[in-house]
Amino acid sequence: MAESKRSNQPRYSTGRRGRPIRGRRTGSSKSTMAKRRTTVLIVVGIIVALVFCWVFGRGCGGNQEARENEELREYTTESNKLITRSSTVGTQFDALRQGIAEVSRDDASRKLTQMVEDCKEIAKEAKKMKVPENATGLQPSLELTLDLRTAGIDKYRASILDVLDNKDTEKAVAMMSEGLMDLVISDEALQRFRGTLEGKLKAANLSFEKVADSVYVANMDNACTAAVVTYIQGLSGAETGEEVHGVAIVGMTTSPARVDRTESGVSILPFSTTFTVKVTVENQGNQVEEDVSVVVTLNIDPEGTPQKETQKITRLKAGETAALVFEELKPATGTDKANIMKVIAGPVEGESKVDNNETELTFIMRSE
Repeated sequence: MAESKRSNQPRYSTGRRGRPIRGRRTGSSKSTMAKRRTTVLIVVGIIVALVFCWVFGRGCGGNQEARENEELREYTTESNKLITRSSTVGTQFDALRQGIAEVSRDDASRKLTQMVEDCKEIAKEAKKMKVPENATGLQPSLELTLDLRTAGIDKYRASILDVLDNKDTEKAVAMMSEGLMDLVISDEALQRFRGTLEGKLKAANLSFEKVADSVYVANMDNACTAAVVTYIQGLSGAETGEEVHGVAIVGMTTSPARVDRTESGVSILPFSTTFTVKVTVENQGNQVEEDVSVVVTLNIDPEGTPQKETQKITRLKAGETAALVFEELKPATGTDKANIMKVIAGPVEGESKVDNNETELTFIMRSE
């Protein structure tokens, strides 16, 4: 059997270390590179997120503005529908008012009642409208317009029926004038609504949208008392161009004012060292009146010297009112003395109706 022999020869070293093998640091280098890539990706992600938010934010702002403009446009469209319907009623009303003498009393009542109902329905729908935030300040003007038109036609209806029924003409004149004035104010309220809304449309670059118009009383002079008197006289067969003269006392107040009444209805005034009377006179004709005298007489019961004070209104146009203050009268004090005050305005030349030219007040003034 052969025996293997170990080499007994000595081993020698060169004294040089072997070069490091490159593959030994491969794991560490890959880790560094991965960290760098992660950092870059994070930075890029942040930049992308910022850009996205900026772009998205601008888009949201633009969308919000677009939505608001669209809501304003839709509000204008809905408003125009109501205004147009109201305008139709206004056209019907003006035609009936101008030709009221050609229709029967029952026909006039039926048509005017329907107009009032139509106005009520339009006003009711206006209150249900969806109002955009940038138009909330406008809505009250639109609602006021439609409410006044309902009230104005209703007052005209009541007054013209009184005229056709030969009832109190004086009351009818006052109510008709008030109703027509409501319509005049409604026209003014609508013009303010239109102007403001069109300004908002222009600011939103929607100036191509137009706001509907509607006028019920083209000439506001038609609402004054003198014009209404002439209108009613025309219905009764009198000439429209006829001169009408007439003044009336439409108000009287005292200072101090009444604080109580006796069981018999006599006014009770508190004690005062001064006493004034304010008298308001209206020209209810259709002519200018000059030097209209107003006389206040004070008599004391059971005894006393009559007192009288006179003033004049230099000039009073048709439909105008003037107030005069009387300060020279000295009423008696004490509950045992009654002061009987009588006021007379006019009459003016050519005046035929004089039952509204005077008024009377009986009062007692408490003792000091």
